[in-house]
Amino acid sequence: MQKFWRLIPHHELTIHERYRLEVFFLYVSGFFLLFPFYMFVELYGFDSTVWQWYFFVPWMLFYIVYSLRMRAGIPAREEVKPLKRHIIHWVLLGLTIIFIHLQPSSLSDLRSFDYSFMIFTLFLADSYWDFKKK
Repeated sequence: MQKFWRLIPHHELTIHERYRLEVFFLYVSGFFLLFPFYMFVELYGFDSTVWQWYFFVPWMLFYIVYSLRMRAGIPAREEVKPLKRHIIHWVLLGLTIIFIHLQPSSLSDLRSFDYSFMIFTLFLADSYWDFKKK
């Protein structure tokens, strides 16, 4: 079994580091799942402003519950000092949301992007800072 764990490149990450990676990659995977859903909605001519919530609500509920359960498993001794690169990530993701709204397509009507970005930003900020008072 020990040989198996040596084959996995990042098995030595702490719980806090795994939480940080999972917050980001789980959110990105949600966007990869959104586009086939959006293509399905467009293919059958459904109203995307209404049908967006059928994807967004279950996905964000899963994202919130999973992230909170992962966050609850982080011990207090793993507090990490914040890094500066997270600001760059937030600015890039914020610019992506703004550019989506500037496009003449119907994507600007999808308010679920805005709400999901707000939820993601809270969890991403939490992965870099510990907001609990000691």
